[in-house]
Amino acid sequence: MKSSKLRNITAVLAKITQIVAFAGAAILLIFIIVCLVNGNVQDFVLTRNGDIVNMSIADVDLNKVNSDNIAPLFIVSMLMGIFLLSVLGMICRNVNRIFKKTNTESPFSSTNVSLIKQIGYLAISIPVVKLIVNIFVGVFTGDVLFGLEFSEVLFGLVILCIAQYFAYGATLEKDVEGLL
Repeated sequence: MKSSKLRNITAVLAKITQIVAFAGAAILLIFIIVCLVNGNVQDFVLTRNGDIVNMSIADVDLNKVNSDNIAPLFIVSMLMGIFLLSVLGMICRNVNRIFKKTNTESPFSSTNVSLIKQIGYLAISIPVVKLIVNIFVGVFTGDVLFGLEFSEVLFGLVILCIAQYFAYGATLEKDVEGLL
């Protein structure tokens, strides 16, 4: 397939986003490890007089949380951030690989079909993990929030449908090549 400036720009932006997302996930992981090693998770979240810093994690008001439970909530929220940044990085990595590959080969390759399916599954995993984290946070706060972001699930399903179209295109392309 002929090279495209739009695909090249998108591939570069996806690569930059991938690097930033993975770096952010690594920084959050290092931050959690440092807090756990130093044992100062509560010191980070609590003020000098013992009040909880005015902030919210995962749509929960931390003022409703017992100061003894703040460390697990903080760590779970940071782990959710690591997960979300990692998923973003993996999606951008796949986008970059797809666009680079289509500059030299047909877009209907089995590799591209597999990469598009991975993007769909990763997109669907985001609202599922958010739901699990909200349930976990609800155990500590008493405000259990059951909610699934429909648009996130729909996005993943649309991407999986597009993967089916690409798989069909790959089959047609193989059939046509077999005729020639």
